[in-house]
Amino acid sequence: MAGWLFADLALLLFIITVAVAADFPAPEETAAAEEATASPSPSPSPPEPSPTPTAEPGVEPEPKVFYVDTDAAGIVSGDDKAVGDLVDALDEDFAALVDQGYKVGFALTFGGAADPGYGGDIAESANEALVKAFPELFGDAPTRHFWTSSNSEGVDVGTLQIELYLLAI
Repeated sequence: MAGWLFADLALLLFIITVAVAADFPAPEETAAAEEATASPSPSPSPPEPSPTPTAEPGVEPEPKVFYVDTDAAGIVSGDDKAVGDLVDALDEDFAALVDQGYKVGFALTFGGAADPGYGGDIAESANEALVKAFPELFGDAPTRHFWTSSNSEGVDVGTLQIELYLLAI
């Protein structure tokens, strides 16, 4: 049984090969046709200037990193004073970036807390406040929020580490 199946498949392969080969003209016919229809070559024209390639702006490889101590509970609850203090702490640095023509490609914010959920909440609330306060810098850039363990490397509850990955200009 296997032998017949192999023979049938071999025959099918042979038929396909013959059918495909029949569609191509012989090499001698192709060369003769090209010689008969050869057209005179056009006179040279001056070369057109080629456009200068422009690179799409990418993201700077190193982020601008900012550390801010905040009122964590106030940031999470949306307290106007806590949010205002956060915005004020970053206003000068962010205004300088806007003046230099930068825009954020994406932002990562790490909220310091003993609990991962609370740290993420701090960072998420801070991201929302910063995007609202600095629309000319953030635009529609994506933001992500993360947790950083407090009491490690000098990070207190409410300390934010904000990493802005800026679009290259």
